Amino acid sequence: MNDLFLVSLFSIAGSGVGILTGLIPGLHTNNIALLMLFFASLAQEKWSIYFCIFLVSASITHTFLDIIPSTFIGAAEEDTALVVLPAHSMLLEGKGYDAIAISALSSLASVITCFLLLLPFKFILAEPANLYLLLEKILPWILICISLLVIFTNENFLYALLIFFLSGIFGMVILNMNTSFMVKSSSIFPALAGLFGVPAIIRAYKTVVPEQIIGEKVIEENRKRMKKRDVISGTIAGGIVSVLPGVSSAIATTIALITRKERNRENTISILSATNTATNFFVLATLFILLKARSGFAIAISKLVSVEKWDKIIFPYPFNLFLIATIISSLLSYYATLKIGRVVAKNISNISYSSLLKISLAIIILMVFIFNGILGMLILFVASSIGLLCLEFKVRRSVCMGILLLPLILRYFL
Repeated sequence: MNDLFLVSLFSIAGSGVGILTGLIPGLHTNNIALLMLFFASLAQEKWSIYFCIFLVSASITHTFLDIIPSTFIGAAEEDTALVVLPAHSMLLEGKGYDAIAISALSSLASVITCFLLLLPFKFILAEPANLYLLLEKILPWILICISLLVIFTNENFLYALLIFFLSGIFGMVILNMNTSFMVKSSSIFPALAGLFGVPAIIRAYKTVVPEQIIGEKVIEENRKRMKKRDVISGTIAGGIVSVLPGVSSAIATTIALITRKERNRENTISILSATNTATNFFVLATLFILLKARSGFAIAISKLVSVEKWDKIIFPYPFNLFLIATIISSLLSYYATLKIGRVVAKNISNISYSSLLKISLAIIILMVFIFNGILGMLILFVASSIGLLCLEFKVRRSVCMGILLLPLILRYFL
């Protein structure tokens, strides 16, 4: 009974922190993971499992809430980069809350789907299918196929090819740079903020945000609009991300989007939200199935507790607690996203949007400076220029994921 109380308490506390990291651009649960390692070193060993529960809840919650800054201020992170344009364009049509609702519903549906697919995921990945061994061998060829599809599904594929290689060469230059300044951070933050966030803000500067339409039945309407196949394809894409080293949620979303012949903004938001949430779920599962940590919070967990390999049908004891934390945090996050999203949507039209965009741009620049210093500012400027070229050439922004794809491909062949 005491265990269940502590699991619930730390799950709720973790969700609270996940709400904050989701709402503040540039702040990620990986930063929280570092803090948890520090606090755990000061506490008795028996509390380590609860710090892990805190981390699991924060990481799941973050994937629900990060749609809000993406929608209302066009702030982009690695996991939400592709959702900025569709969500922001819905905002400009008075449908910002619809974007929030679709995302929250898709993330929650993804968690349910993850639980349903958990045992098949284990059997396919490890014994008896051992698919992981095959995926490792053919990964570079998978990435090449993805890159070709990303480029040649654009109408202006020559411009798309140019942008892909520009962003790819840019990625090769900056990804291994040590750009940490006041806070430990990666060069990927200013790069993606420039490729996706800043151009969206600049493009929206002269626009007027209309009053947001928040109908009484908005949840029911968006539940009907949400396609099961979007959630399933996003969840499967999240499973792929959790297994393959170096492959981001944005790349997995690109795969899922390519498989859809017909897609609209709602599809994109639904697939990406499902992918993000499923990625964190399956990263946790992969830690116990393969004993491999694929993210910052998984690495922290592996350092805090002894991870027992899941080689039977019954879940190992720590994994049981983490799954309970996932259920609690998912339910809390779903309602928190809808509630906070509604409050923001109701008030967004009452303020000067141009002033909000200036503040948003200032926040991004300030965050880049704090995290990455002067070098980060330079990366932000170059990335923003490439992102603006995409708008000028009318090329889909997914092409900018060349920043991750090209270096990853070359790493396997060189």
